[in-house]
Amino acid sequence: MKRNILFFALFLLVSISVFSQTKSPKKGIAYGKQTEADMATISQGISWWYNWSGRPDAALANVFQNYNMDFVPMAWNGAFDEAGLRTYYRNHPESKFLLGFNEPNFTTQANMTPSAVAAQWPKLEKIAADYGLKLVGPAVNYCDQCVTEGGVTYSDPIKYLDAFFAACPNCKVDYIAVHNYMCYSGPLKDYIEKFKKYNRPIWLTEFACWDQSTITLEMQKGLVLGALDYLESEPLVFRYSWFTGDRSGGSPYINLFENESGKLSELGELYMNFNPVHDPNVYQTVPSRIEAESYSKMSGISIQATTDVDGVANVGWIDTSDWLDYNIDVPAAGDYYVYLRVASNSNTSLELREGDASLASLSVPASGGWQSWKTLQTSVSLSAGKHSLRVYSPAGGFNLNWIYVSDHVKTKPVAEAGTDVTITLPTNTVTLNGSCTGAATDEVSYLWTKASGSGSAVISSAGSSSTTVTGLLAGTYTFNLKVSNGIESTSDQVTVKVLETTGLNDADGNVFRLYPNPVKDLLSVDFDDNNLETTISIVDQVGKIVWSGIMPAGTNHLEVDFSRFEPGTYVVRTRNPKKMCNRFIVK
Repeated sequence: MKRNILFFALFLLVSISVFSQTKSPKKGIAYGKQTEADMATISQGISWWYNWSGRPDAALANVFQNYNMDFVPMAWNGAFDEAGLRTYYRNHPESKFLLGFNEPNFTTQANMTPSAVAAQWPKLEKIAADYGLKLVGPAVNYCDQCVTEGGVTYSDPIKYLDAFFAACPNCKVDYIAVHNYMCYSGPLKDYIEKFKKYNRPIWLTEFACWDQSTITLEMQKGLVLGALDYLESEPLVFRYSWFTGDRSGGSPYINLFENESGKLSELGELYMNFNPVHDPNVYQTVPSRIEAESYSKMSGISIQATTDVDGVANVGWIDTSDWLDYNIDVPAAGDYYVYLRVASNSNTSLELREGDASLASLSVPASGGWQSWKTLQTSVSLSAGKHSLRVYSPAGGFNLNWIYVSDHVKTKPVAEAGTDVTITLPTNTVTLNGSCTGAATDEVSYLWTKASGSGSAVISSAGSSSTTVTGLLAGTYTFNLKVSNGIESTSDQVTVKVLETTGLNDADGNVFRLYPNPVKDLLSVDFDDNNLETTISIVDQVGKIVWSGIMPAGTNHLEVDFSRFEPGTYVVRTRNPKKMCNRFIVK
């Protein structure tokens, strides 16, 4: 039995093997409110669209050809605009398809019984014959409010199509159209398999995760990953389209566009750019890391989003006797070390095979969950040349994120982010010098990110051991350096303290500073060398003192709890026997 798995946030790193701007001839979108900016963006990875109408929206009618996008008209129900369809095809001889009726077994959609569709179909056939078109059958799905005919309520799309073909045995139907709103790729695959009985290519003209009461963005992402992996590799699937691009925000995270015209949502970026390729003729030279989803052939698995420390997707739904093949090219015969990144809810096992020969067997320990990851290691003897390395599952019950084939034992890298730094404005740039120890024989990758700190911070050369950060404001920042050798990674942090330069300068040259500004919870008050008792007051926008305290002579640091104050602008007033100073600060 296949298990349900929750999908989580992802994308710290992107796998080049599956993300590209390659345009899929299958991939489309069901959406009728695109702008030209939307099309300019999405046409980089999507080839076709439809809008449940016989013609494109006015905003796109005269420009869509510029973006190499195929618009496919639809006859939505029995009252379709035949004259309008004919006008469109007459003016667009490049168009080769016509979509049939939309969810006719739904009383809330086309609302047509099987015999009603059969009676109307000859009209579509005549249009197809006149303009050299292929006809796509009525798009069906499981319904809740369903048509009834002859005492049969057609909630089952298979029964509906059976009745349609029985009523119209000689009807021209070149493609089977289906919709699906199951939230997992495994059930989606099982659903599409049912329609292979009609021996025609399949158009999945609507799909998304929409069959549960609680739906998250992570679930939609997981469906996209698994579904595209299946749909792109399944020969009988001719085309597919996501529902929808709508930016209204009322749907459960299905939107491919943001409110800004031409800007894809996070889900839209994934849908457009994820292009899994499983080419049995491509071999990867080792030593190298191979993403689990980059298999050449497989049996029984699906892919999903991963929350491991890196990677985009992992392979899941691995059951008894399932397997994955990876093509490797071995430059020299010898002993190699194989690392596998796995997660499991229970103790199980896996085998590495070459053909029918077993190379190694490994125990897979329970890791604490389907997204709790551990790295296993074994050694195998490989001859030179091209091999098909198989990961075989004797008992199932584990997930796989990647495989690494190495010619030596990999040593865990140790990240060193360097020493803490203090700078004083107007200097707002700092160089961070990181390093890695413990993995001298390995190539390692570096990644700098900001871990904390308010305001801007622009990291240049984030993938280098040393980086420059610009645009710093007064306050305290922490920056994280992650070092990875492709198998294991470690992180270290460095603190950057940015001090103000303006403030109270007394006769002795004493300098007074406030940070951070803006402040959120804790305001720091610093003196370089405080030799005078100083009163510190916080004054709100109407002149009321909301806090007051004393910094005794010889005390150089004071902290004020700002968490209790409302957002707004305040004055920090300092007074000592020699001078008074007012400074604005924002919360």
